Amino acid sequence: MRIMARVRFKDLLNDYLEYSHISNKEFASRLGITPKHLINILYGKQSLSAEIIEKISMVTDISIEYIYKMEADSFLEDDIENYLKVHKLTETEYLKKWKYRFLIKNNYIDFSDTENKMNIIKDIVLYLRVPTIEQIYKIDNGAFYKSKNDKPELLLLLLEKCYRKMLDENVLKYKKENVMVLVNYILDSAKKNKFNEEELIKVFNENGVYLVIEDDISGSKIRGAFKVHRVAPAIYITRKYKRIADVYFTLLHELAHLKSDFNSAKAKNFVSYEDESEAKADMVAYNWMVNDEYYNNVCKKDNYNIDDEERFPQCFVVYRLAKDGTLPYKSKVYQKYNFLLKENSI
Repeated sequence: MRIMARVRFKDLLNDYLEYSHISNKEFASRLGITPKHLINILYGKQSLSAEIIEKISMVTDISIEYIYKMEADSFLEDDIENYLKVHKLTETEYLKKWKYRFLIKNNYIDFSDTENKMNIIKDIVLYLRVPTIEQIYKIDNGAFYKSKNDKPELLLLLLEKCYRKMLDENVLKYKKENVMVLVNYILDSAKKNKFNEEELIKVFNENGVYLVIEDDISGSKIRGAFKVHRVAPAIYITRKYKRIADVYFTLLHELAHLKSDFNSAKAKNFVSYEDESEAKADMVAYNWMVNDEYYNNVCKKDNYNIDDEERFPQCFVVYRLAKDGTLPYKSKVYQKYNFLLKENSI
């Protein structure tokens, strides 16, 4: 199949001059430039300045916005082609890094043309709000500092998706004592075996924290992330885990970051992965779930009976016991108390 050449503004301008029977010399005179300058523009050898764009718009009635859009589109295509050439990648090879078929199937991005791979790449770049493809990997490079993550593309997509959803939330002023308010709310909810996304988001927002719960991207290992946007903390978690204690642990882990890393998170994202946890935040989260002293002196004893537990959420106790290897994940006790959440609750 023959691939059609991409139309640039220079092509449109050439067609306009031919259709309007205007010579290069006359048009250059109307613009106040030399014929050579115009020839360079028509052959794509010289980019358009803001002044020239305004003059072309005045002379031709082609809108300034349309000219700028075509020029920006051309610049981005050239940038992408150069990037692929330098890195010796085809469009398909590069798009596979982004799980582009998954993105299309799940309407992750509003693609302009799912049959045109160059357009798909352009839409991804524009979705991430950067001017060049190289700039993509500089957006949140601080997010990769503690990770063996080899899929930065999927992380960046998720962070952007969550950021856009976050903008729809209204949060009250954050105070540092609100961390424990949220921790206690989670403990109380877990003790009642209750989990409700909408209510969780509402409570977090009322305590000055953005909370976004989003589907994970196939192939990613992202569990959650913590970031401070201006002065408001934001927690993003994925729906990777389906059991009540696993989801609450993820939230507690990110709250542990909020408690200790508020200032650091103004400059970078703290990202938690399925296969690599951050020990300090994990230990804080474990202690919040079940106090360490009580856990070691009571829960880990041979005569401990989970059915009699009243002080701490039973789902949290079995979660910690399974993490320690004391309780098998496949055991009936674990399955009963760290139960699967209903789809409509998460």
